[in-house]
Amino acid sequence: MLQIDKNTFFNITHTFAFVPFTQSKGWWAYHSTKDENRFTFFVDCIEKPAIACMGHIKKSFGLKMLQIDGECLVDEQNIDCKKIKEFYKKITQTNYDMVEINSSLSYNALYEIGIRQAGYLRPVGMFSTPLSILIDLQKPREYDKNWKQNLKKAAKYQLEFSHISQVTENDVEDYCVMNKEMTSRKRIAGELSTEALTALFSDEHFELFFVENEAKERIAGEITYSRNNISTSIYAVNSPEGRKKATAYFRYNKIYDYYKKQGYQFFDCGRISPAVHKKNDVFLFKNGVKGDYLLYCGEWSWYKKQIYRPLMYFVKKYLFKRVEV
Repeated sequence: MLQIDKNTFFNITHTFAFVPFTQSKGWWAYHSTKDENRFTFFVDCIEKPAIACMGHIKKSFGLKMLQIDGECLVDEQNIDCKKIKEFYKKITQTNYDMVEINSSLSYNALYEIGIRQAGYLRPVGMFSTPLSILIDLQKPREYDKNWKQNLKKAAKYQLEFSHISQVTENDVEDYCVMNKEMTSRKRIAGELSTEALTALFSDEHFELFFVENEAKERIAGEITYSRNNISTSIYAVNSPEGRKKATAYFRYNKIYDYYKKQGYQFFDCGRISPAVHKKNDVFLFKNGVKGDYLLYCGEWSWYKKQIYRPLMYFVKKYLFKRVEV
């Protein structure tokens, strides 16, 4: 395993079959607007690379953590258990007190065997769901009763759907204004910076869509990441008017059509959280499109001292107020 610079990393992973959005150049640009030095990059081998990853360096309470959101694989269909083990074992031998991984690779038992043999365990508590829904865009699409009713509702309005081929400063500002209103209304974190979002769109794999009302005003939007035959939902915004006019149903239906015409095979709806609380509404919405349930490899952690395992659970749940899933 070698530590490399960012340019070498992105050159190596350019032709990899599996590069999740959290390992893309755009995601790096989006998060590096404040501090480029918060990232580090690894590859198993320069001559014949099979696995590589970008990690976020975090420091708190006098400890140094490496957070890896996914990894890049040259061939996601043929996981080499030994390579997974060796790669992640060597990462534990670097100068970090903690290593936390959240893999968006489709679940593979060989991955789990390799990462467990490298010394990683599931964390004490999980704070991101490993579930998603994968829609085969090339098959006839099926919607449940609620979706059909809302698509009929949206059809009553003169809604216009657009894909922004060249994202401008005005496009970014429009999206951020809607996002700010939405996060404030829902009282949730997640306000987007215009500078960071502009940096995100420097990567052509991120795409922007809008929905306009009859007055040509933008009332909803979506950001996706598309690469290697699959597109993934990243961010979505909806104004109060957009909610009244069922633009979420209209928007996704149009996005599915768009990527189908572009020849993409799959659309990943993004992580889903079936639950007994309000988050279940999002699950019911995404589950209204008849796709296949998808399980990611999910969260794994390694700690230099065993006491860090329960301490990190306490910090995330009670200090950072994160919600378990």
